[in-house]
Amino acid sequence: MATTNPDDVLFFIPDISGFTKFVTETEVSHSQHIIQELLELIVDANQLGLEVSEFEGDAVLFVRPGAPPSLEELLAQARKMFVDFHSHIKRIEIMRTCACGACSSVHCLSLKFVAHFGPARTMQVKGHSKFIGKSIIVAHRLLKNQVPESEYLLVSEETLNQLADGTKTASSFECGNCSYDEIGEVAYRHHSMAPYLAEAKAAVTGPHA
Repeated sequence: MATTNPDDVLFFIPDISGFTKFVTETEVSHSQHIIQELLELIVDANQLGLEVSEFEGDAVLFVRPGAPPSLEELLAQARKMFVDFHSHIKRIEIMRTCACGACSSVHCLSLKFVAHFGPARTMQVKGHSKFIGKSIIVAHRLLKNQVPESEYLLVSEETLNQLADGTKTASSFECGNCSYDEIGEVAYRHHSMAPYLAEAKAAVTGPHA
């Protein structure tokens, strides 16, 4: 594990996919209410001492300065948020009495996660603190990638090299990479969240449903 420096920050981004279509093609009042609930639920599922830096429409930018958590802890965090997210969606589907476009298409929403760790500084803009530097740019760029599924945890290879259990725990992760303008090639590993959908269903309907 490499030695961290005082400017190191973990950037952890849960991103709701299908958000734009969901909001623009469904009833605004109900879609807004549902997305708000899901974003609040993601924040409430925080168990790593993450700080909310920004809400970015369909995503939450979490940060955690200092030493990074283990990859096992990162995966557990993503799993917690993912199960809570899909459990809530399933409750909406089961309990809904509204036939509007938002309530009937909420099952189309999905959730992915990107994690990147590296140095970053902050600047103050009208009383608001904003992160700047290559690391935050890399984290955001990694939301656009070549992963062939919609729900996953993606961790940059650079981040894995900073984690005590990075190489060992990442053995169940698939390898990938992307090339980005002005940044170049970024290698990463990704882990499918699909196996945890059964947990979300069981949380709502019980293990024998």
